[in-house]
Amino acid sequence: MRLASALIFVSAICGCTSGDSPGTADASTANGRVCSATLTTMGSFAPDPAATPPVGSTGCWPAGVWTFTAAVADNACTKPPVPEAQYQFKGTQTNDMNGDPIVNMFTYLNDPTNSRVTVKVSEGGSGLCEGELTIYSADGKTVWLLKPELNADNTITGDGEYGEFSTDQWPF
Repeated sequence: MRLASALIFVSAICGCTSGDSPGTADASTANGRVCSATLTTMGSFAPDPAATPPVGSTGCWPAGVWTFTAAVADNACTKPPVPEAQYQFKGTQTNDMNGDPIVNMFTYLNDPTNSRVTVKVSEGGSGLCEGELTIYSADGKTVWLLKPELNADNTITGDGEYGEFSTDQWPF
């Protein structure tokens, strides 16, 4: 038990020291950040009627189409970022090896061929599910991080951020 606690403590310390060295950058220039803006998201969720959660499950079941807009709430960039007219991604249900339904694939519908987009959804946030749609420019120096949150009434609210960087931020 003491070893596990020590490892967790060491991991927490190491995790806090990643990024720019202390004293070399402030929050506005961390990791080569040139400018940033905060965003809000709003929209709706259309559940896939054919995708059914496992019997007895509750909470997050993100199978369906997430459609939302983003608006700039606060801007610190010389030129304000311009969000797309709308964003959409789809959660698709498949079955695991036991035949139980799972949601294991998310597709960015605005541009399904864009290889510099990541989509994931987890339970939590202030809604039933919290999505994370991250869109990188071709050079990786512009990043849109959108965090739509699915509410029980199938509305979407949430936030996000926009950043311009001096270096490529694409993690893969």
